[in-house]
Amino acid sequence: MDGKNKKRRIRAKEGSEAWVAEYNAILEDLRSSVVARPKNPYVAVYSLHWLISQYLTSAEFAEAKPATQIQRRSILLRIARESGHLDCRTLTRDAVQAGRDKRAKTPGAANNMIKVVKSLYAWGIDAGHVSHNPAEGVKRLKMGDSTWKPWTATQREAFKAAHPYGTTARTAFHLAFDGGLRRSDVVRIGRQHRDDTHLRIEQKKTGRMVAIMVTLDMAEALDTAPSSGLHYIETANGKPYSEKGFGAAVRRWVKEAGLPSGLTLHGLRKADGVRMAESGATENEIAAKLGHSDTRSASIYTKGADQQRLADAAIRRYTEQSAPQNARAGQSDEKNSIESGPKKAGGGSGET
Repeated sequence: MDGKNKKRRIRAKEGSEAWVAEYNAILEDLRSSVVARPKNPYVAVYSLHWLISQYLTSAEFAEAKPATQIQRRSILLRIARESGHLDCRTLTRDAVQAGRDKRAKTPGAANNMIKVVKSLYAWGIDAGHVSHNPAEGVKRLKMGDSTWKPWTATQREAFKAAHPYGTTARTAFHLAFDGGLRRSDVVRIGRQHRDDTHLRIEQKKTGRMVAIMVTLDMAEALDTAPSSGLHYIETANGKPYSEKGFGAAVRRWVKEAGLPSGLTLHGLRKADGVRMAESGATENEIAAKLGHSDTRSASIYTKGADQQRLADAAIRRYTEQSAPQNARAGQSDEKNSIESGPKKAGGGSGET
């Protein structure tokens, strides 16, 4: 086969001198058609590209979680392509703000860029390559509404009705909703992670070990999971799902249940957070269940639940306070209406 993956047929009899000659001719033709790869372009010392290259080979970068490495490398390589020629020692805050504004249509990407540049320069300062951090003081953009909408109770019931126990879809549902697991962990978790009372797994995203109590609903889902291997979630061929492939499967299951296409597995994890907050769970409890490193994400759930509880309490308070006044007002009106009614005449009944 040649460089374009097209077959080159040798028509001479195999093993003959003509076959060997034809083979050598094709081989020489292929060798002569190969275009030499260009050498790596020169990277000037103290350019932004150089600083990024130094960081990507550093021990600090190597110690980051795999998911963090993937994200940071992607962002930094894009920066290197766009602005790698700039001097890293004189990069200004205005330049970082310009990069942020360039990504304004996707606030999450803009904020991640700021975060990664800040980490890059914090390392650069410690390494003695730069003396200032141009990302310091650059404001993050306000985030819009999350695209991961929590599933409503009605939507969850519809999904369960379409996917009974004993299906892969139902098992995945309980791992995400009752377990609060991310997609990256749902496709990894298996029977080896379960003991008598809990599922225990190191999260892929954070590296944090989480222990999740196996509820009755989850136990039934795990016990009836159709997979035959260690993984609870497997393809029809008995293989573990890739994260991308599993996302496609979730979209198919959602469609089969007649639910909106925007519902995602992460929306079940969000619904779990909402459920915990509405039941009165603290931010620390929610963070522990979902495996967050701090309570900032958990506060998103509790603030909404606290708003409802506080609003309900306020309504009950003024309703209860106004109730006695209404009762007294009613009694007064009743008394006045009796006194102002038709007076009895000459011992009559007073009826008219």
